[in-house]
Amino acid sequence: MIRVLVVDDSATAREHITAVLNGDPAIEVVGEATDGVEAVDLTARLKPSVITMDIKMPRMDGHEATKRIMETNPTPIVVVTNVTRQEMVYEGLDILLVGALEIVQKPSAITAQGYEAISEELVAKVKAVSQIRLFTPSEYTRT
Repeated sequence: MIRVLVVDDSATAREHITAVLNGDPAIEVVGEATDGVEAVDLTARLKPSVITMDIKMPRMDGHEATKRIMETNPTPIVVVTNVTRQEMVYEGLDILLVGALEIVQKPSAITAQGYEAISEELVAKVKAVSQIRLFTPSEYTRT
């Protein structure tokens, strides 16, 4: 079972992401966080297999949360965002550089066809990154 922590400041977005992921029998959403501070804490406590991470959030944004999680409890992260393509070039690259592995659009109810395609992509990417083993910086230096 792939255990997922969903991180987003929007209750509606968390609800959509959770529904999409729980719709797959191989995935279980084990927790939800409303900002980066909660994400760092819940990652340490719940030890999820994968995290879905929003970028723009109060208190601590997704970039900083990803950086802290990778330093303390490395976990595969899929960024799930509504930022524009132009913003994704800048913000997406920054968050990938601190450890996130994938970026997908947030599922929304704009069109049924678009929702289905984005939902399928999200599930596929969560499953793909769940197979990746990450290490803390100190584990790289062990002999």
